Parts: sequence; C-alpha cells; structure tokens
Amino acid sequence: MNVRRLLAGTLACGVAVTILTGCDDAPKSTLNRPGAPVVLTGKQLPAFSGVLPSRVVAFRHTTDGSTKTWTQIPVQVDQRKVVPFGSQPSTNAAAGTPGTVYGNGSGGPTALQYADPNTWVGADANPNVDGDDEVVFMASDAGGQAPEGSSPAGVVAGSGVAVAVSDPRAGSEKGWVYLFRSTGGLDSSAGKDYVAYDFALKSGDYKSTYKRATGPNPETSSVVTPTYRIDFTDRWKEVSWKVLAPGASGADVLDGHKNQFATSTCGRSNQTFLEEEGAFVANIDGPVRAIRSYVGANSGPLTQRTHLLYRDREDVITNLRVHAIPGIMDFVDYSSAASGMTYRSSTVPNGVRIDGVADVVGTKLPRWEAVDGPQGRIYTRSTFTTSQSGLNAKTVGFYRDQRLPQEPQCWGDSSYFGASGSWVQAGIDNTDPRSTPTATVTGTRVNQFLPPAADKTKVAAYAADWAADVDAPLTVSVAAFS
Repeated sequence: MNVRRLLAGTLACGVAVTILTGCDDAPKSTLNRPGAPVVLTGKQLPAFSGVLPSRVVAFRHTTDGSTKTWTQIPVQVDQRKVVPFGSQPSTNAAAGTPGTVYGNGSGGPTALQYADPNTWVGADANPNVDGDDEVVFMASDAGGQAPEGSSPAGVVAGSGVAVAVSDPRAGSEKGWVYLFRSTGGLDSSAGKDYVAYDFALKSGDYKSTYKRATGPNPETSSVVTPTYRIDFTDRWKEVSWKVLAPGASGADVLDGHKNQFATSTCGRSNQTFLEEEGAFVANIDGPVRAIRSYVGANSGPLTQRTHLLYRDREDVITNLRVHAIPGIMDFVDYSSAASGMTYRSSTVPNGVRIDGVADVVGTKLPRWEAVDGPQGRIYTRSTFTTSQSGLNAKTVGFYRDQRLPQEPQCWGDSSYFGASGSWVQAGIDNTDPRSTPTATVTGTRVNQFLPPAADKTKVAAYAADWAADVDAPLTVSVAAFS
C-alpha cells in the first residue's frame, strides 16, 4: 500500500491515460518526490555533446487557463574523468602535481572521478559536456508537457531536449523538464542556490597546505540548505546535524557518522583514518548539489567516501578498497541533544525512546530507520552491494542507547545515544584493486531531513514509503523537442 500517494496525489488532464501519452493542457508535474534529484549522464544527452556546461539551461512549462509559461529552473553539470589514484607521498613536504587523486605518482588503478581544478585531480581535459559528465536537476522543479512549436527566450532555436521524468512506483505520476542551449545571456543556476558548501581548511589553500602523507587536517567545513546543516571537521568526520526545516528546533543531534571494525575495536576508526594518508578528490559547490569526495583510510589508501548533498537529503557512498579485514560497522551515533526523540525502523516500527537507557531492539537488518522529535525528523536508508558471496547474510542491524557503555568510544562523546546502523560480522575479502583477486564492496547511506512529524502514528508508514522510493529511482526518457 502506497500510503503517501493515498494521502496526496493528483492527475493531470483529468484521467491517468493522458499522463502516459501526454497532452497540451497538462498544466503541471504530478510527480510526488520533492526531495529526489534527477541525474543524467552526457551519454543520455548527445545533443549537448561539445557544449560548454555554462550554456546548458533548463526550463519547466506550466499552463494556467489560456496562459502558458516557461520558467527557468536550476541545472548543474558536474564534469568527470578517469584518473589514476597515484600514491600517497612519503612526506607532507612532497610537492604535488596534477593528474592523480593524490597528486603523487602516476600509475596504479584508475577510476571515474568528479573533476575539480582545485584538487590534484584537476579539471576535465574536455571542457565541454561529454559522455561521462552528469547533468542534475530536482524533480520538484519539473512542470507539465509543453506544446511543440514554443520555446523560452534566450535559447538557441532547435536545441531543445524534452526529459520526461516518471515514477516507476506510480505510473500516473510524471513531469517534464526541458533542456536547451543558452545563447549566452542565461545563468544555469536560474538565480537559485539550493545548497551552500563552504570547504574551509584551517591550514588554508588545499593544494599548498594539505598534508597528504599524515594528517590530521582540521576543517570548519559546512553544508547549509533550507532544510539542514551538516558540519565536517576533517576527512571522515561528519560531526553535526541540525534540522532547519520549519518547526524543527535546530538542535545539533549528531555525535558522529562512525566506522570501525567492532564495538570494542578502536584500532581502526574515522579517527585513525584522518590521522594517516589521504587526499580530496573534489569539493564542488553548485546550485543543485554539493559534492565532497576524498580517499585514504589507513592501509586502505584508495578507500573512498563521496557525499552528494542536495536541498533535502544527503547521499553518502563509500567504496571499500583495502586488504582483507575482519568486518566493518557503519552507524550514526546521535548526541545527548537527541534525547527525547523516537527511533523507529522496519524492525521496531512502534519505536523506542532515545534517552541513554538500553532498549530491546533485535539485530535483524532494517530496511529503513527514522528518528523524530521536536528537534526534527530524519529518515535513513542504508544498503551495500558486494561481489563477495554470502556477505549480505552476515550483515546485521546495530542499535545501542546507553549513556555509560562498557566499551570505550573511539571518538566523539562517551555515550551511545540511539546509535544505529549496520554491522558486517564476517571477514571481508580483499577489495584493493592493486591486489588480486579483488572483491567489491560499496555502501550507500541516504539521509532525508524533514520537519517534525505532525502525526506520530504515520512516521513508520511514511518512512517505509520513502525508503521504497529511494530503492526505485525516478526514470527518464529523452527526446528532441522542436
């Protein structure tokens, strides 16, 4: 049962079939995924091959009675390129050179990375849109289907591409975004900025001051949107969540997003990761999203984490690239300021109170998690993919709410407050591409930030529906628009 769509949803043109076939008087988008991004590759948009990213502009079309309107919306082009990782320098005094992630060495494995002229990865050698670049906009900016023969001002005639966006979970929900080449007088941002990312090293400029051989490299970096604020104090240290959505208190509810081998093992954790070798792949602040990507985790110098930060949500993607290890934990430990919030998941939909007092929560891996209170509401969907047979079966859910635990905390405060996530309780094969055979393990955590729930009895149903949306991304079809 799709609870969200039973409570909210509309059809354009009066009947569902016209949404599927299109009609000139479809006034607006019927998509019901306000926080979802739409990401296309340059390969899906061959009409823009060779176009400067700054000339790519986007519009929606709406109809109000006899009035038909084109409205520019923000679109972002993130360039990517294949680049070797290189190798960590032997000392922090070693000079860097462009062309690898580490700015040191030239060989070794390669990967498709976000290009950034302010890191050693460097700008894309092709300054124009090419097949591996990404073009991104928000589903909430989509409109209705535009009649052919019309186009907005300031665009190259005949350059239009219609992107039809559909919800695979609800065939009647659809929206359209139209991409054009600008004649030069339009800004791709459309005068909007959904995400403000301030990458702020205490040492100064990244290329001239970052210690790539051994850390730490303290930061006062932040991402601020109308819905949330996240703070980072180094690579691997995400230490503050403030929900800024209307009605939320704005309290800092996060102690840290944490990784370690086991609850009693601090020999490898986020704290040790940042104290050794590491480098940034990209720090990008665009109108639609921010990108923060880095490598280096002790003896896994190629292990990488990428944060994709949108107006209402954060996607955290972790690529494990390290020798065989005994297991891994990935969990969020809330702060004492989260006291009084309710933790729910697919395994405990009725919830338990976060208060530093132990609760009975099973170890079945949840499909979704949610915390809610006056501080705000946060949904989480965590998944991981692996080529290692049987590893998924050895992954359990982790939950601890204990003010004075017996185990030492690897970093952050001394307590578990609603600490929740996943725990791979089995040996993980080699994932370092510099050695063979090589397994693959990729973890993805999606965090959605929302106002406090008006009806607490519906939090579990809404969170489950949201997680199902995350598992079924919006689909697109692309066609020329004349």
